[in-house]
Amino acid sequence: MSSQRSGSSWAMGVADDGVVTIGDPRLKAHTTMVGPAEAGELLQTLTTRLRDLRGAGLAAPQIGVSVRAAVVEVRKTEVFPDRPETGLIQLVDPVVVERSDETVLDWEGCFSVPGYMGQVSRAEHLTVRYTTETGETVTREFTGYPARVVQHEIDHLDGVVYLDRMADLTSLTTTQNYLDHHRPASG
Repeated sequence: MSSQRSGSSWAMGVADDGVVTIGDPRLKAHTTMVGPAEAGELLQTLTTRLRDLRGAGLAAPQIGVSVRAAVVEVRKTEVFPDRPETGLIQLVDPVVVERSDETVLDWEGCFSVPGYMGQVSRAEHLTVRYTTETGETVTREFTGYPARVVQHEIDHLDGVVYLDRMADLTSLTTTQNYLDHHRPASG
């Protein structure tokens, strides 16, 4: 896969139309189980939106739907040119079964917090049980950056944004300052 241009409106701090942003109570609302039959159209909407936004993950609450569904598809972008890529993962009613004690501190951004990034400590390894879009129950292990993205999206299903996970806000920066001063050199 080739590098995708990162969503420029998000990087500049502008929320994309239809994306629920921080401060909107829908991001903190209780989410309900949905099941694959009911989630089919929503998963397609989330996938299309994620690809249009050129991000790594998107959860139903971020588009104003309070159900437990999210999509993850990690691709290389201008902001994150070195991250490992995944295929499309559609998570219906995900449950974290296990997470490693080993954690990694790394940078995160979010379409619901446009224009900002911060360092968040996340489990290096994660096991998640979820239902696929076809109704199959899967238990899958995630490691490294994909594990980070899956944790970030499941947090949205629990009313948590990455700012809530930051140990302190000293690393909070604009996306442009991240690019100018904090992004590791590409290898």
